[in-house]
Amino acid sequence: MFYGSRNSVALLILAVLWSIPSYGLLSTEIEPIIGYEREQKLVPTPHTKDRMVYGARAIVGFLILGAEAEYLRGQDTEDFPTLSFSTKDTSDKLKLGIRSTFRMGGLFALYLRAGGQATQSVHEETASGVTTVETKPLVYRPYAGVGLRAKLTKRVSVVGDITAVFSEYFPNGMDRNEYQTSLGFSVKFP
Repeated sequence: MFYGSRNSVALLILAVLWSIPSYGLLSTEIEPIIGYEREQKLVPTPHTKDRMVYGARAIVGFLILGAEAEYLRGQDTEDFPTLSFSTKDTSDKLKLGIRSTFRMGGLFALYLRAGGQATQSVHEETASGVTTVETKPLVYRPYAGVGLRAKLTKRVSVVGDITAVFSEYFPNGMDRNEYQTSLGFSVKFP
């Protein structure tokens, strides 16, 4: 039996949890992200725009259930010379959520992710030399995704995923949702 104060019990629990990473149960991963995003735009006419995004993702937790945080930044510029018109869009996205990973043999793992995304967007328009800047309100939306991880070494993996950020639900259709695909490397600590 263990004798002592509540602080001693908390220290014992922390010591046990600190030793878990050496056995591979609790882990911390950092993933730099380079991704591709297709976005629906309405100015000057309805059309879609493809752009690259970059950022990072941090995952802390156990294999079956962990917490994730992700930051993405995307920026694009469109020029319409015949109209003397150009647009520049910048978006910053922060995701906080949970993740569950399922191993498929020694080299591959499938993971499911879900949570919430906060998006801050800035839209700039230049028409005939006059620039207007609009900072859009912060938007919160749920997300869900699936991904695949392939081990290259004990600590480095290639990671690819697709994530849907929901703005419309069934039966309204899902064509207005945002779909993000990414491909990157994961480095596992310790």
